[in-house]
Amino acid sequence: METDFSRLIAQLQDSSKDRRVAAAKALAEFDQFHTETLPALIALLDDPESEVRLAAISSLMRTWRAMNGVGGEIFAAGDQIDDAFGPLNEALLEALHADDKYVRMSAAEGLRDLFSTDTQVFNVLVEAARDGDQSMRSRAALALWLGASDRRAPLFQIESETGVNVLIELLSDANVDIRGYALRAVASLGPVANAAAPSLREILQDEDEEMRFKAALALASFGSGAEAALPILSDMLISGDRLKRKAAAFALRSMGAEAKPVTATLIRGLRDQEKRVRARCASTLGKIGPEVGDDAIHALLEAERDDEPDVRLSVERALGAIGKENVAAAQKRATDFEARNFFPLFGFKPEEIPALLSMLKAPNSNMRAMAATALGNLGATEAISDLLLLLKDEDYDVRQRAAKSLQSLGVKATVDE
Repeated sequence: METDFSRLIAQLQDSSKDRRVAAAKALAEFDQFHTETLPALIALLDDPESEVRLAAISSLMRTWRAMNGVGGEIFAAGDQIDDAFGPLNEALLEALHADDKYVRMSAAEGLRDLFSTDTQVFNVLVEAARDGDQSMRSRAALALWLGASDRRAPLFQIESETGVNVLIELLSDANVDIRGYALRAVASLGPVANAAAPSLREILQDEDEEMRFKAALALASFGSGAEAALPILSDMLISGDRLKRKAAAFALRSMGAEAKPVTATLIRGLRDQEKRVRARCASTLGKIGPEVGDDAIHALLEAERDDEPDVRLSVERALGAIGKENVAAAQKRATDFEARNFFPLFGFKPEEIPALLSMLKAPNSNMRAMAATALGNLGATEAISDLLLLLKDEDYDVRQRAAKSLQSLGVKATVDE
């Protein structure tokens, strides 16, 4: 094995370009780390042939990842990793200025693997993102996404006007993968990429369902002004697979109170099989706050019995955000509604119509509800004008009963939610 390694090191100096390339690639295949490997490959970055330099960069990064135990079985000692980092980083930074664009791009990708935040890396990625070569744009779009989403060492320059503008350009690329990477990058940036909103709204009309969904997620990441994404997110929360439902629930939570129009979907989400979906839907209802309707409050109260502690905690916080008084009022209205079902609604005589008409104006909503239904059952056309007034009643159940009685009297009536 040692003989093979020494032979490959010597072969890096061979006069044949192809043999140097083969040796560079083979050095990354060893299952044991040699201290000479990185210096020998770094020296190869000065090779006159770009193909050799590309092979060297590829093997350098494979060896580096293996040294760190990422996807490999070679684990170097900490001091070896520290000693290798400086020369490797410097060599790749120098390669950013190579005359060959593929070498520059490979060096930039390598530096991203090293969590570099150097502006030179960003500049190379911008150049590649605007290249006429689709493969270069694709690599750049992927690297920009990784740079935007990597919390360990984010490439903060992507948040600049130049960075956002480049992503906007990539959003209209003819290649679907490039557009997808750009969408993920925009979603990772969140509100700072708000300038991309018009482009995202256009993609919401894309014929590709996956692209529409990614655009909706990106738009929702801005936290406001994402109403156009609601239909797609709502639909995916109901019909998407497990991962898409989780992503949709996360996006809706990001939108907060702006998700109010899809409250009914959020209520359904409280019964989802995936606990994170249930928890996120509960959190979103809490962000909508006191403006949620009674249905949402009752659904949250039911969800207090969820088997998962995380879901119960989200429900508890949501109910707290809605407010104890609002929750209590919703519970009382539910009790009153149930009580109305026991009121005598039939058996009234025509001579009792005047008394029922006066009850339509009673302060007690239970009395108004009973009278509205009873007058409809009696066919009391003289109650039409008063029943029409009840369509604006503060009590939703009263409004519903008034509308139903008006319909039985031949009057078209609708109830506002």
